[in-house]
Amino acid sequence: MSQQVPTNEGSPTGAPQISGDPTETVPSSSIQSLWEAGPHAHTYVLNDQTMNSTCARCHAPINYVPSMDDMPASCAACKFEVEPPPPMIAEEDWGNIPCNVCHRVKKGEVDPKYAWLSIPPIDEYEDLATTTELCIKCHTVVDVADHTGVIVAGAHADYTCTQCHDAHSTAASCSTGACHADILSPVTPIPGHDENHKAITCWACHDAAGLMAGPDDQGNWLTFSPGYSTPTVSHNIVKDALCERCHFSNNPWNLLTDVSKK
Repeated sequence: MSQQVPTNEGSPTGAPQISGDPTETVPSSSIQSLWEAGPHAHTYVLNDQTMNSTCARCHAPINYVPSMDDMPASCAACKFEVEPPPPMIAEEDWGNIPCNVCHRVKKGEVDPKYAWLSIPPIDEYEDLATTTELCIKCHTVVDVADHTGVIVAGAHADYTCTQCHDAHSTAASCSTGACHADILSPVTPIPGHDENHKAITCWACHDAAGLMAGPDDQGNWLTFSPGYSTPTVSHNIVKDALCERCHFSNNPWNLLTDVSKK
């Protein structure tokens, strides 16, 4: 079985569509492999109280049981009550984020158009115009520890999510595709694009969201939101990067302060 790449969004920015040619037919086996390699196939979580039924709203929508307040007003006419879910869903029962969360699936056939499974118990979908509308159903700012959400701004403000991210693996790379293909080996040398900075992610230098830059346990330089322990990938990117982000006086990594001497 094959699936056509979704066609219901354009490319107003001129950036490449990572998903490929809109008319291309992609084998389902390839899509399955991409999905299995990505984070949406491995979303099991437990909070500090070893509970996860509320986490399922985004991490496993198929398992999520909404309250009556979240159900459409028309549901009240049937005079039924929704039983509260168990506080902890076992990993073997966890649904992750399968095809039918983002696409309608009928008789095993996946509709390539994007749609959000808004109310899983009654199989109700919300039609969407772009992948961005779909992604922010979960990847938005919420009042949950270590959940920063995604706010796209800066040079990529007008991009849709799949103009940078693969639709099924969610992988993204600044140096592949048609955007910045020569950025690692530029014809004209670019300060900071050298051997000394090979462990530094693009966004650690080019972030404009005010995130903190620093190394992880493996020495890879990332960005962190103040007060958060897990890395945050900046989606607010600008071309010009200030060396002073890291090369400041008394920096904790003993980096040179005057980079002009390097």
